[in-house]
Amino acid sequence: MTMTNTPAPLDRRGVVWFTLAGALTIAVVVWPAAIAGWSSGTHLSIAALPGAVASGFDQWVGSGRTSSSPLAAAVSYWAVFHVVKAIVAVALLVVLVPVGRRVWTAFARANSRGRCVGLFLVGVLGAPIAPIVLLVVMANVQGAVAPLSSVLNFLPMDGASVLHVRDELASGTMTPPLAALIDDFRRYHAALVVTAVAAIIAVVAGTAAIWVQRARTPKPDRRLRRVLASGGVLLPGTLLFLGIVLLANLSTVADTAPALAAFFDGSGM
Repeated sequence: MTMTNTPAPLDRRGVVWFTLAGALTIAVVVWPAAIAGWSSGTHLSIAALPGAVASGFDQWVGSGRTSSSPLAAAVSYWAVFHVVKAIVAVALLVVLVPVGRRVWTAFARANSRGRCVGLFLVGVLGAPIAPIVLLVVMANVQGAVAPLSSVLNFLPMDGASVLHVRDELASGTMTPPLAALIDDFRRYHAALVVTAVAAIIAVVAGTAAIWVQRARTPKPDRRLRRVLASGGVLLPGTLLFLGIVLLANLSTVADTAPALAAFFDGSGM
């Protein structure tokens, strides 16, 4: 194929999509904490959450009640944080689809070697962004559904109340706070099961759409057909990771107490 140096016409819609993607990338970092702080009407911030969670957790466990009202301010702040971040991340994920399509279509249509190489590098370096944003969506939907379990990630694990919960889990003593913790922890992992299933369906549908588009692409358009074939092969690679996430969280939903005990032992969510 002969490369020429004819300037490519400006893709005005592409500029809009790229600008929107950049704005949403900034928003997904900045907006959640700002909106959560504004909506809560308190002086809470991410930096203040460990202290607030530790104090509220001590009061809750000490009360022996089902209601986690001493943690209400921290849970409310963190729920809004996750809801905002999930919404913005979904919007970013949607925008990344036409952005990626335009980059790879432009690569396939490039009529100069320099433009071809540049677009290829942009496409390759940008390829991991969508899977990362998908994980952000999944994690924040999970946190929005079960903000209590999510905010406990800020809980220092050296307090007396944490030791008390560990002892209850080890002995099988079921108190109202522990029962509430187990229920919320189960909901926390059930949310990830649902999002993993949705992601698997989306990946399968996306892969099918890519192969259909390749089949409809004229055979002389070899570079675009190669791009589509590469996408059709690489995209299903995410299914292995999503399958592992699905199975791991299904096991936690089925038997929640040991997973909660592992969390309080410091093994994480």
